[in-house]
Amino acid sequence: MTMTSIDNTAAHGPQASATEQTGILQKMLTMMLEDNRRREKQQRRDTWFKRIAIGLLVAASLAGYYTFFRTLVSSGGGGATDGPTLAVIQVRGAIMPDSKLTSGGRVSAAIMAAAKDENVKKIVLYIESPGGAPVEAERIAQTVNFAREKHNKPIVAVIGNLGASAGYMVALSADEIVSGQYSLVGSIGAVIQSWQLDGLLARLDVKAKSYTSGELKALLNPFEPGTEKGAKKAQDLVNTLGALFADLVAERRAGKLTQDISTYTSGEVWNGAQALKLGLVDANGTLESVAAATPELEMVNFGPFENKGLIAPLLGAVQDGVSRGVQALAEPTAISVR
Repeated sequence: MTMTSIDNTAAHGPQASATEQTGILQKMLTMMLEDNRRREKQQRRDTWFKRIAIGLLVAASLAGYYTFFRTLVSSGGGGATDGPTLAVIQVRGAIMPDSKLTSGGRVSAAIMAAAKDENVKKIVLYIESPGGAPVEAERIAQTVNFAREKHNKPIVAVIGNLGASAGYMVALSADEIVSGQYSLVGSIGAVIQSWQLDGLLARLDVKAKSYTSGELKALLNPFEPGTEKGAKKAQDLVNTLGALFADLVAERRAGKLTQDISTYTSGEVWNGAQALKLGLVDANGTLESVAAATPELEMVNFGPFENKGLIAPLLGAVQDGVSRGVQALAEPTAISVR
């Protein structure tokens, strides 16, 4: 019985026999059941495709993480390399104790990972730094010396856009210093900076008073007027640190400097071409040109690497900004080599 005949028969209502009415109902019920089965089958098919898509997405994510960690391991994250390697250690940004990438500890750990790797035949310190804390630079320099002496690894410092102050101090520890012609090199010296907020407090009718066991204990306190003796002590510290830096330059660049040491301690910077003439660097070049000189070595990034998550970096940045702001006011006196 076709749908047309069903409709016609149903339209006659009472004229149709009981048998015909029963047949019509059975047909309608069968059609409804078949329609439900088709829908359920389609839903199962859609669910199956969704599960496959989710599975592929998970598999792709796992593969991505596996590739990332494999790259991290082969890039000095704690594993060995596959063949003769040119290890690149990054010294990027201000060299400070609380830096996640350029503290003395983080950079030294990357250097030691490269030094202990038997496949690493040469180490490059790639420097992009305006300077920073002298002790952190000293820690890195001592690790470089250890890697050279104990593991017999030649070490080259390559200065990118900027290798100044403590950044140049790190470069001095290498066997050879290379900079681009347009790099900025130098800023040899030391500096102490301090806020002076007593005038502002006076306008607000706020006074600060320190009780110390010695007259220089609260040296350069920003909330109180400076003293002549305090200023002299600060200048003496700067002069002493600057002289130590100058001695280091004279020692590490012995026989290469073309001018009297006083020329280099003015605090100025020079471009790479000038630095070459002054004997501050050994050659003009780039990371790529240094790598090209040893084509048999595979260039591998040994870090340091920053651990990244989704929320942690944002919260960390806010926390760092607040803590540094408070620290800048509470402890304003900082000694930097730059």
